[in-house]
Amino acid sequence: MTVLSIDTSVPTLRVGIFKDKLLAISVLKPPVTHAEAILPAVEQALQEAGITIKNVELLAVAGGPGSFTGLRIGIATAKGLSLGLGIPIVLVPTLDIYGWAWKELEGMVVPVIDARKHRVYCANYFRGQRIGNLMDIKLMQLIQKINGEDNVHFVGPDAELAETICLEREGWILHKPDPEKEIESLSLLGIKTYIEKGGASDTAGPIYLREPEIGAPIAR
Repeated sequence: MTVLSIDTSVPTLRVGIFKDKLLAISVLKPPVTHAEAILPAVEQALQEAGITIKNVELLAVAGGPGSFTGLRIGIATAKGLSLGLGIPIVLVPTLDIYGWAWKELEGMVVPVIDARKHRVYCANYFRGQRIGNLMDIKLMQLIQKINGEDNVHFVGPDAELAETICLEREGWILHKPDPEKEIESLSLLGIKTYIEKGGASDTAGPIYLREPEIGAPIAR
């Protein structure tokens, strides 16, 4: 199955083409905005993979939590492509993407996304499977929750927020983001979701763990 995967949930935009393996990836960082970059990134990835949008059989999109504006842009763009071309779409929780991407690691895997105001979006995973709920909590509350774990791996776009504690704790390790590994994870989870549950409904929307703030800065 040929998959077009889109992740606009964090400031760095990633678009990938997957068929049995990752064929192409387009990564664009700020200050370019998601609104400006998403369609050129899709076109770039398609060209690199040597296919056209008509060859795409599934749209896999990061569904949040993450940037309020980024999520809306990514999902709206994917829905437009889905409607116009008759391609099914699936939404994959963003934290699940990171948890699955690092499933080979021994111990607990904790994806971290900066939620601002000293808070993080996070969840706990073992071997790619989520344990418990998606969380929006203060970083120190997260540390207290997992304090009894000997082996902890912090992953995701904002794993560096845990750098200080990793330096203090033996067995707690910080991993740098790996766009190729993560967009491949989105593609594989997208296929899995589609096989098990089918495509998302027309009314499907982002996963928000809190309400958007009125007057908050627009995320890139």
